[in-house]
Amino acid sequence: MVAVRQQDVDRILSRPDPAQRVILLYGSDGGLVSERAASFARTVLAGADDAFGLVRLDSSEIASDPGRLADEAHTIPLFGGSRVIRVRVSGNRPILNAVEAVLRSPPKDSWIVLEAGEIRKGVGLRKLCEAAPGAAAIACYADEGPALERLIDSELSAFRLDPEARALLRTLLGSDRLASRSELSKLALFARGQATINVEDIRTVIGDGGGFAADDAVDAAATGDAEGLDRNYRRILASGTPAYVVASAALRYFQHLHRIRAAIEAGESTQSAMDRAGGAIFFQRKAKLEQAVRVWTGDRVLSALERLDRAILDSRLKAAIGDEIIGQALLSIAVLARQARRLTT
Repeated sequence: MVAVRQQDVDRILSRPDPAQRVILLYGSDGGLVSERAASFARTVLAGADDAFGLVRLDSSEIASDPGRLADEAHTIPLFGGSRVIRVRVSGNRPILNAVEAVLRSPPKDSWIVLEAGEIRKGVGLRKLCEAAPGAAAIACYADEGPALERLIDSELSAFRLDPEARALLRTLLGSDRLASRSELSKLALFARGQATINVEDIRTVIGDGGGFAADDAVDAAATGDAEGLDRNYRRILASGTPAYVVASAALRYFQHLHRIRAAIEAGESTQSAMDRAGGAIFFQRKAKLEQAVRVWTGDRVLSALERLDRAILDSRLKAAIGDEIIGQALLSIAVLARQARRLTT
């Protein structure tokens, strides 16, 4: 089986193929991985009682007992029907051999769903499942562009969105499917009874969910305010908002900053470059963005992007210390900004 094209994902997950008993879901959007795994399980089980049809395992359990996966896969359902074994792949637990064993002797009544983070092409489970005829490998990356628009429209179909409100939602959502859907659901509940959703509705609801708190943390890092970063980052984690929400917001911010700096270094005026970059930064943050533009050269922005990319990947591979990895990356960016600020004053 080759890697599944994105336009074929819904078809494959909604019509399970008995010839493909192993489904690998991987990528940076952990919420989308989880959502697709749950949707596939519901389809296979067709409403059957999860207590009998659904098995959840962690890769550590399989690593300590390599035969466990095959045993579960070949267990005959007590009351007939099908079974789904959902395996959370975490860390560097060696489960490749266990999956290969299942592919050599595929089950007749069970499907195995492997839920993983980012996996490089040509490596490990991704390489195995992209090559094996009895498997399917499905990439799960952050919603953007048309996919994000469809998500917004599906959750807010009962409302009209102001253009500014839609633009703001696009900057706040997309890094994690489940988190995005949860925020949109809260917004719809808040706006019940009104015809239109505006910017203030979004700030009232999604701001409490961590989006604007993440903006505050990113602004603090970009302007060299290490104390403000630490205060906001601790508050975000204490609220239950995942650290990757902050990391994703920071990545989008520095990508935006990179476009502005590239235009300036090509001869465009600062104001023109910022205006032409559009509304990726909410207007109330423009003053801090102007500070950052003065501090960050193109080379410095690239350095920050490299640190964020590495931190996001490392936080996926070492989930137990993911918050600390992302926090340290943001702190190093704040220190870099503070040093650069001293050089420009």
